[in-house]
Amino acid sequence: MPPKKRHQKRQAAANRRKTPKTKSTTSTVSKRNPPKAEVAHPRGKATGAKRALEEDHANRLPSKRARTTLVRKRGRPASRPAIPPTINHPPTEVLAIIAFGNGESGELGLGPNVTESTQPRINPYLDPRDPSAFHVDQFSCGGMHTVALTVTNQIITWGVNDKSALGRETDWNGGLRDIEEDSSDSDGDLNPYESTPAPVPEKYFPSGTRFVQVAAGDSCSFALTDTGLVYGWGTFRDSKGEDRFSLDANGVVVEIQRKPACISGLEKITQIACGANHALALDATGNIWAWGASEQNQLGRRVLPRRYLESFKPSRVGVCRNNAKFIASGEYHSFAIDRKDNVWAWGLNSFGEAGDAKGAGGNSILVPYPTKVRDLCGENIIHLDGGAHHSVALTADGRCLAWGRMDCGQLGIDFTSEQLEDISLIRYDGRNEARICLRPTEVPNVGHVVYACCGTDHTIFIDKGGKAYVTGFGSQGQLGFGSYDDVQIAQPLQSGETEGRTLTGAGAGGQFSLVAALVK
Repeated sequence: MPPKKRHQKRQAAANRRKTPKTKSTTSTVSKRNPPKAEVAHPRGKATGAKRALEEDHANRLPSKRARTTLVRKRGRPASRPAIPPTINHPPTEVLAIIAFGNGESGELGLGPNVTESTQPRINPYLDPRDPSAFHVDQFSCGGMHTVALTVTNQIITWGVNDKSALGRETDWNGGLRDIEEDSSDSDGDLNPYESTPAPVPEKYFPSGTRFVQVAAGDSCSFALTDTGLVYGWGTFRDSKGEDRFSLDANGVVVEIQRKPACISGLEKITQIACGANHALALDATGNIWAWGASEQNQLGRRVLPRRYLESFKPSRVGVCRNNAKFIASGEYHSFAIDRKDNVWAWGLNSFGEAGDAKGAGGNSILVPYPTKVRDLCGENIIHLDGGAHHSVALTADGRCLAWGRMDCGQLGIDFTSEQLEDISLIRYDGRNEARICLRPTEVPNVGHVVYACCGTDHTIFIDKGGKAYVTGFGSQGQLGFGSYDDVQIAQPLQSGETEGRTLTGAGAGGQFSLVAALVK
């Protein structure tokens, strides 16, 4: 071989010995990942070359494996969202639902052919003895509709749906009758989709949602889940007749919520309650939340006109912070019981329904902020409810106290002559007629009461033995006595449908009533 070529060959071999064998490997890694700063290793360059080969091998593994684990910014593997724990449990007792009163808009839920029943009548669509019927375990009456919960976790609704209070489609092309047709024949006059109980579609709720309580207002409905979420639909109507339900994520007003929607801002809720056009929620930490119409201060706070729309977002009530254990509502006033057994009230008080005797019947018709009802504090109150202008409270030992408007027999109390002469207890109107009971007063003739509820101007009491007593305004047959008369003193509800049944609960709207009985 010529000397020149032998020299070139030796030079090339020398160059190869000077160049580390890992250089090509390092260049391959740099195409996959940005260059890393070199770190000195006590074992020298041979160990560095081995590490580079191991990194190259790792980077050549299939890319699918690298994408199977998401990494948080802090370097910890991401986990799936935790399922909220169950904090509420549904009732399990199946109930027979018995209706009476006016049902010209389907409020009774007895189907399209029944517009009225002045005596109690069992609802065949909810008959526990019929396996094809809906089996109800809890319900709530609004002004002109009802929401019920079944043991199979369905939400059932019936009544007026003009503002989507039923949470389902009820469009109907029928109902148009020939003008010469006999108007006395009312069969089939009602919208069958409103007058017949039917379920809110399950598709409106996430799979696996379990309900434990429902509540109804004038044109709104709400449902509470076992994990403490609240769903709602319908609308609130303010004193100007304007409809508003909520604000969306962009702050735009939702006038009518036509399908159930989860109420933003509420979590870990354990109880819900409705007035005519406002709602309350109690959370697991003992805080109260309120939203809806606010002109009567039923939300427990003054809402400035420029911030009026904010009242349709749940806001914490400034009382019983971390200390409330029960909430209730009248149509335009609200109640709370704290863990020290104090009773608080706020909202409309024109007839003393919010428990403020000083302002009743005068110019100070509102209780603007939550205020203690002194006559109820320390009485061990376990339940409250309210109508338009009257209220009731139950004690743990079975006494029922009532106060507020009394001129139509709303309270059911047979006042003594001494009571009627007590100006600190009874306030008279300009015609010298007893108009307002200023202080909570025991209803003496209804036995040991375990439940009580208020309609707009009537009241239903359930005693320990399972018997119902009814009193108040009766012009629509809502008292169940087969007449349209008012009743001044609470009377026992007696009929073939209630005879021999054990009644456990009740509900009342503006012109209709429901009582619930255990299965025979």
